[in-house]
Amino acid sequence: MNLWQRRDFQLAAGETLRPGGLDLTRRGLDLCRRHCGLARQARVLDLGCGAGATLRMLAEEGYRAFGLDRHSPAFRTGAVLLADVMRPPFADGAMDALVCECVLSLLPSPQTALEEWRRVLRPGGALLLTEFYICGGIAGFRACRPEPAPRAASCLDGARLAAEWNALLARAGFLLRTFEDHSAALARMAARLVWYGQPDLPDVFGLARPGGTCRTRYGYGLWIAQKETPCTLS
Repeated sequence: MNLWQRRDFQLAAGETLRPGGLDLTRRGLDLCRRHCGLARQARVLDLGCGAGATLRMLAEEGYRAFGLDRHSPAFRTGAVLLADVMRPPFADGAMDALVCECVLSLLPSPQTALEEWRRVLRPGGALLLTEFYICGGIAGFRACRPEPAPRAASCLDGARLAAEWNALLARAGFLLRTFEDHSAALARMAARLVWYGQPDLPDVFGLARPGGTCRTRYGYGLWIAQKETPCTLS
């Protein structure tokens, strides 16, 4: 069973199953409006919408909200498509903004996913990304985790250095507009995990590697990126 499917984790993490919840989503949308000109009534696609908490909030705030997930109880709303988030079944430039919250690290090829997501964004469209990242330098990262897990059971398994997430965004054709550290939200979720008394759940501040003493420390970040458009000569 994957981490997010466990009842004890669901109780600790809340309906969004991620640090920061909807407050962090609202913060990200505010930054999209400020840095990318995202307007009300914009077409916003929630990638990996799950049970639909973010999707409902987007609709309540006046956006034209769409959701995409392989398995979602929210599909009965009519705004959700059951499909692979790595291959969104939308035309080029169909969306004004994309929301991806603690999903990219779960995918077998984040680079491929980002390239596809860029395709479905209109020129200048916004990407709101929240994700786990690995704290520390390159040397420590390589010593603890040479490669992200190809089949992630939790967001921690596919976490990367913040600089690596930045590089993936750039290679996919996104311009990073702003980054905010929200590791405090991660700490609050960790405290709830302790409160619910689940010692076998992953320690979000440092996973001990089997058979060794190396520990990987995690943070949680918010990225706002924009689809770059090629320059044209007049």
